[in-house]
Amino acid sequence: MITFPDEYESGSVGRKQPLSDGLVAVILAYNDEKTIQNVVKKTLRKCERCIVVDDGSSDRTVELAQQSRAEIITHVSTRGMIASFNTAVAYLRDSDFKYAIFLSASGQHEPGDMHRFVRMAQIRNADIICGSREKNRRSIPTLTKWANILADSCIKFKYGYRLNDPLCNYRMLSKKVIATLPPCKHNYLLTAHILRHAYGLKLRVGHLAVTVGQNYVTKPARARRDFKQSLYMSLFILFTPNPSLEKKEKKAARKLAEESSKPVIKPIDETERKPRRKKRRYGNRRRSASDIREMKDRIMDSKSPEVLKEEKENIL
Repeated sequence: MITFPDEYESGSVGRKQPLSDGLVAVILAYNDEKTIQNVVKKTLRKCERCIVVDDGSSDRTVELAQQSRAEIITHVSTRGMIASFNTAVAYLRDSDFKYAIFLSASGQHEPGDMHRFVRMAQIRNADIICGSREKNRRSIPTLTKWANILADSCIKFKYGYRLNDPLCNYRMLSKKVIATLPPCKHNYLLTAHILRHAYGLKLRVGHLAVTVGQNYVTKPARARRDFKQSLYMSLFILFTPNPSLEKKEKKAARKLAEESSKPVIKPIDETERKPRRKKRRYGNRRRSASDIREMKDRIMDSKSPEVLKEEKENIL
């Protein structure tokens, strides 16, 4: 069992443990002694490695998870779901895996859908696959549905991704995402934090329809919390500037821009060079006296006799 003090921050923790299938499951638990054992057993049927991050539970959650052959990471005191997520990400950075699936220990996420996450990521070549509770829409409260519509529209407008259910915490991240993902600071902004990071790295994001577990809570308090989370997420997405590219990508973009702006100069062979013809400059040529007489005669011929008589009278 691995224990982290409250002063722990994200960093490299743990040893490398090679995986045969490249899949690791992370279960976030807090006082889930009724469901943790069943969830761990179902998870180990789909992957060989299961990590339980306990957020300082006061019941027998850790003891039952150990009996189910799961790796345990515990917090000394309760620090919230986002702290458990950051701890799991820091622990996985030194591990050997390809995909990491995050699910809840309360039983609202079905471990039987884990193989579908991997298949979807391989088909679409995606680094992030988010679960969408589309199969059991009748069990989802109406307020939660409107909250999903609000958050999904903001995500699609700002980042171009479509999730259908941004409030679902059943997701899969690749090794590339976990190796570069900075720690998140707010519980309500985890999905927006991950998508913003993916948008900065130009990663592919997909969604997958999952089954809602039997222990999914449909109380009004849960629906109000979902709507509050959707408002926080939408405001964060709309009023936070897009992440800039990394320094290496910036330098590469500048080099390409400089190379494209430079004119291409080709060497000229002296044998192929042709002599230039001199241009005639009629405006700067000096006129002779004969040219001036000819111009006067042309002007006089163009005038009518009546006009000539009037000019003579005026002169006299």
